[in-house]
Amino acid sequence: MGGFKEGSVDGWGDEEEDEAQGSATDSTEAGVGTGMHRDEPTTSPVVEESTPRLPWIHRRSSITDGRENTKQLHLQDTTVEVEREQKSKIEDLLGESVKKADLREAALLVGLKHIDETADQLREWGYAVE
Repeated sequence: MGGFKEGSVDGWGDEEEDEAQGSATDSTEAGVGTGMHRDEPTTSPVVEESTPRLPWIHRRSSITDGRENTKQLHLQDTTVEVEREQKSKIEDLLGESVKKADLREAALLVGLKHIDETADQLREWGYAVE
C-alpha cells in the first residue's frame, strides 16, 4: 500500500488507518493539495464537463493515495492531547469521522497559511528570544 508494508507506520507515527480501503493506485493526479484533482485524464471534453468531480477523499483507494511524500513527525505529548481534543471537535463540526493523516495535513496547511500564529507558537517554544 503506497510503499508501506502491512502494519507499517504511515509516516505520521500511527499505524495505517485504512487497511480496509485497499491498495494505492498510481498517482497521476495533478494539483496535489487542492483536494480537487483527477485520477485519470479524460479523453472527451463532453464527458469532462458532464461528469461531476468527486472530492479527493472519495476518489482515493487508501489514505496514501496522492501522498507521495512521507515525512516522519515527532510530537510532544501536549500536542497529541490537543490533536485528540480538536479531532473530536472537527468531527462534530463535519458530522463524520476524519482520518488522522487528513487532519494533520489540513492543520499543517492552515498553520502554514497563518504564519503569524505559527510564529507565535515558535516564540513560545523559545525561537527569536532576545
